[in-house]
Amino acid sequence: MSVTASQPKPAVTLQRPVIIVLLGLLVVVALVTTSPIAYWLMYALLSIVLLSYLWTRLASRGLTIQRHIRTQWATVGDTIEEEFELRSRSRLPILMLEVEDYSELPGYRASIAVSLGGRGKRRWRTRGEAGRRGLYKLGPADVTVGDPFGLFTAERRLAQENTIVVYPPISVMHDVAVPAGTLVGAARSSMRTQQVTTDAGGLREFQPGDPLKRIHWPTSVRRETLLVKEFDLEPTASLWVALDLDAAVQAGHGDESTEEYGVKIVSSLAYQFVRDGKSVGLLAEGRGTRYIIEPQRGLRQLWRILESLAIVQARGTQPFGDVLASAAPILGRGVSLVAISPSADPSWIGSLTHLAQRAVYPIAIGVDAATFDEAPSNTGLKEGAETAGVSFTTVSQGATFSTVQPSRHGGPAAEGQRRPTVSLAYQ
Repeated sequence: MSVTASQPKPAVTLQRPVIIVLLGLLVVVALVTTSPIAYWLMYALLSIVLLSYLWTRLASRGLTIQRHIRTQWATVGDTIEEEFELRSRSRLPILMLEVEDYSELPGYRASIAVSLGGRGKRRWRTRGEAGRRGLYKLGPADVTVGDPFGLFTAERRLAQENTIVVYPPISVMHDVAVPAGTLVGAARSSMRTQQVTTDAGGLREFQPGDPLKRIHWPTSVRRETLLVKEFDLEPTASLWVALDLDAAVQAGHGDESTEEYGVKIVSSLAYQFVRDGKSVGLLAEGRGTRYIIEPQRGLRQLWRILESLAIVQARGTQPFGDVLASAAPILGRGVSLVAISPSADPSWIGSLTHLAQRAVYPIAIGVDAATFDEAPSNTGLKEGAETAGVSFTTVSQGATFSTVQPSRHGGPAAEGQRRPTVSLAYQ
């Protein structure tokens, strides 16, 4: 993608006002003394001022600049790369040219100072690391041209901007184990079927009426008897992951904050369930925005969730317990729900208990805010939650997350682009 500066009349600014004062003094001296030297100095200085002004204006008007970005998406830790191309249609050389960039991406700047010959061309690349998830603008940039004497500068704004989405890392939790027994559909079914599903259940002896294509020939030859494949019934329940975005209960700063840990936990759960062929969805409510992604399977669903996680911010004002209570009609019945919150308020555990009475299978993951900052700890909710039949797992600051890197075969963000493939091997 590229954008071009096309402002027709750049603003020319005098950088050294003292030159005007000096020119005025020479005019007064020349008129009073009628000295030829004074007149000669006045004309010379006036010529330099006019030449510098015209040089600056003409050189800047003949400039075009293009900004190319290789991709409009990245994940945390990726390298962002842009290519700039500067062209001059003027015959005048530009001895001083500055590009001042105002990109929003933290730590990324494309500012540069170069020179350019008459009708010249200059290309350069800038690189920076995508350190934080979010939606960022690359640009705008100001292009400043100066004359050889440094008297004037002409500035034009490259107002167009590129937009890049930085996705959170696809994380894998090692210190936190979500109890599989409390998730509907997380374990194999004890019922067998001849219908083909994604879960192979075992082998049994061939019986009259069994389809021949169900015979497992390698094992049958080895055991010298016909054996057919059986399959487990596929779990049909879905998993919802709910994230608390209430600003009042968050703690910590930057990457070491309850907000970022919550995002990593959601990313990990989404990756785990997509990897296992399960349906997973997202529920969160920020400031005036509700994020609802219905549970589905597949990599496309994983990138939908990551796309929402890229822009969520813990600026909500509604307590998590109220968010969970209001989500009951959305969740339906017979689904699993993992609720993630740093809140020490027991009301969100109460909401999970009420959801359990509506045939929702809840799990609570408490991010211990006290380990991030001087904030109330929610570890005291564990006993009450488990008494009410809600499994409770605690995550503290310093929990280990590893990152799964997607391959670079396409972009997940823009409509019509292919999504990158992700290795779904077990860690």
